[in-house]
Amino acid sequence: MATLLIDATIDGHGELIARRLGADYWREMRDHVGIQLLHFEQIGLDRAAKDDVVWRLCQEREFYLLTDNRNHESEDSLEATIRREGTPQTVPVFTLGNADRLYQSATYLDKGVEKLLDCLLDEVSYRGAGRVFLP
Repeated sequence: MATLLIDATIDGHGELIARRLGADYWREMRDHVGIQLLHFEQIGLDRAAKDDVVWRLCQEREFYLLTDNRNHESEDSLEATIRREGTPQTVPVFTLGNADRLYQSATYLDKGVEKLLDCLLDEVSYRGAGRVFLP
């Protein structure tokens, strides 16, 4: 099973991806991978949690964080935490390259879903990658 934690800033984007994964075209692969999408509230995480707290929780539970805007603005930022604490075994973070474009282009959404599924099917190859940009 692959659990994706939807960042607090992209709840709607996460729901859009979940709906696309439920479409006939992607459903069989989604079920094969066993994708579960969760939101912060479902795991008792504060929506305002700092990046390092979110990343460590994802590593502890082996969740894949799906985000769009966490960067390297401070020492507790997502990027700084990945660089400082990442190992060859850490679970990657999936980062939407252009989150709003998911709403504007079905083709872009499908490319993002396809890359996500490809990464999850070959998850061993992506361990330690830090970030994987979608699409």
